[in-house]
Amino acid sequence: MRDSDVKTKDYLTSVHLYKELTLSKYFILLISASRREIMKIIVIIALLPCLIVAEASNATEKVAVCPKGFKMYEREPTARNKMTKQWCMQVVENEDVYDRAIARSVCLDYDAVITTVENEKELQDINALIRKKNQRVAVDGVFNPKCRSFADWKMRKFGGLCAKEKELFILEDDHTDPAFIFTKWTGEPPTASDKYKEKGDDTDIYTIAECLSLHNLITLDTKGNLKDFLCGEEPDKQNGEVPFFGVLCGCPPS
Repeated sequence: MRDSDVKTKDYLTSVHLYKELTLSKYFILLISASRREIMKIIVIIALLPCLIVAEASNATEKVAVCPKGFKMYEREPTARNKMTKQWCMQVVENEDVYDRAIARSVCLDYDAVITTVENEKELQDINALIRKKNQRVAVDGVFNPKCRSFADWKMRKFGGLCAKEKELFILEDDHTDPAFIFTKWTGEPPTASDKYKEKGDDTDIYTIAECLSLHNLITLDTKGNLKDFLCGEEPDKQNGEVPFFGVLCGCPPS
């Protein structure tokens, strides 16, 4: 036998002995371990594949993105906003959004819904646009039919569940919690009413302000600039009202 073959055989023998000693060492450790420690080892080994899969899933998780022109906002998940964590919004410019049907259709063209703000950050951003344009923005919110009564047109003050901070107005957008914005009123809604007759009919028809906007002017001694207005009636025909420059639209990120 060649000298090199002897050395190779000796090396392999040494490696084999080392492996046997190492395995023996861990076997002895396992034998000497308590039952509780053994169970811990078994649990860790069992969970290891799940942990690896979870890490791989997190690494490949899709980043949420808003449609072009929309800005993403972080939200506090609540029962009233369907646990929404992120929401995309944009003011889409249109002068005819005093008509709610038009406002809704404008947002629909962007695969979005008419929406409103949910927190101070969102309100500040929209108000910055309002100050720049010196006009107002149509937002989500309609007078609650459950709060309607024969004397509504007299603009009485509402209480209980129909208080302005609660359910006097309701939202179409179920991804927005209105608790914040319903503390930002200008004046005591309803702030406007109207009486008219249809052509050829002598019956008096009474209406009140049933739609909502973020106004361009923050009245002194009030907490905000959320204001109701007469749906479908042109601003220049309403006392003290200013034109609209757009509607606030919202959608979930993709």
